[in-house]
Order: sequence, then structure tokens, then C-alpha cells
Amino acid sequence: MRSGKEEACPHEAKAKRAEHLRDARRTLIVKAARDVFAREGLDGASMRSIARSAGCTTGAISPYFHGKEELYSAVLREALEQLHLAVGAAIDTSNSEDPRTRASAGVLAFYEFYKGRPDDLTLGLYLSNGLKPVGLGCELDVVLNHQLGETLSLIESCAERAYGFSAQEWAAGAIAQCMGILIMEHTGRLMLWQIDGADLLKKFLQD
Repeated sequence: MRSGKEEACPHEAKAKRAEHLRDARRTLIVKAARDVFAREGLDGASMRSIARSAGCTTGAISPYFHGKEELYSAVLREALEQLHLAVGAAIDTSNSEDPRTRASAGVLAFYEFYKGRPDDLTLGLYLSNGLKPVGLGCELDVVLNHQLGETLSLIESCAERAYGFSAQEWAAGAIAQCMGILIMEHTGRLMLWQIDGADLLKKFLQD
């Protein structure tokens, strides 16, 4: 006679397979959405075009996401998760006990992440349309801003030991430099001066 635990094993395996299938479908939908948003923007994209890119129907998306705003948020959250890991890893592997060096390593990782992923930079600037704030709605904006804040806090916590009460101001200035340089690089404007963006940022961090 088999025990209850043994009888439950096939059901557990089936449940795990179903969970893996759901995760795979969700990942596929988010990837397709990222491609569509990068190509068409939030306003130009539609659930139909995302479904077509994912090779499914709009009805197959609805169990996971209730609209394109939720999908856009999922795309941004995934990028922010990877940004957080990249910044944290750069700080941890900076091989220095100097807090300024560690903070600078985090800033440079932030820059390198978006330099290598221009689509994520474009998608991440959803908060502005020209100079007009847009956003995804209060709840989604709060989640995304909190997630970005967690990454920035990694840099600020290192900077606190070097700059004390000025750490937040230093971090804000460093990220502002990052974003300005990235935008000028990706739009080709920095080429007017024949200056490398990374070198420009490093000079700011060393001053």
C-alpha cells in the first residue's frame, strides 16, 4: 500500500510542469512585448500586435496581463531587476575598500548597462514625452520607482561613507551625468565633440 506522500508525487510533478509552462508563456509574452514596445512605443503598440509577435491570441495574454500598461510595466521591471544585479555585482567585485571607488563602480555599471541596451534606455524613459510627464498610472509608477530606488540606494550607501550628508546629492549628480551622456551617445550628439562617454563619466567621478 502506497503512502499519501507517494500518491501526491505525480500530482506535485504535474503542478510543477504546469507552473513551468505558465512561466515560459509569460516570459515569451514579455519578450514579445519588449520587441513591440521598442519598435512602436507605448502609444503605438496594441495587445493585438503583441499577441501576433508572441504567436498567440489576445485571449492567451489576458490571464497574465490586463492591458498593455501592465505589460509595459513588466518589461521595465525585468530590465530594472537586471540593472540591480549588474550594479550590485560591480560594487561587490570592485576589489576596493574605498567607498568612493565602490560607489563609482556602481555608477559606471549603471552607465554600461544602458549603453549596451539602448532599447531598455528608451523604454525606461517612459516618464517623459518631450517635457510632458506621462507615467503608467499611480500604482505602477510607485512600484517601478521603488524598484529603481533600491538600485540607487546601493550606490548611495557606498557614497555615504565617502561623502556623508552629501551622498544623496552626489549620487543624484552622478546618475544625472549618466543619463545625459547616454542620451547624447544614443542620439549621436556626443560625436560632435569626438568624446567617449565612458571617459567623460569617469572624469566627472574623479573630480
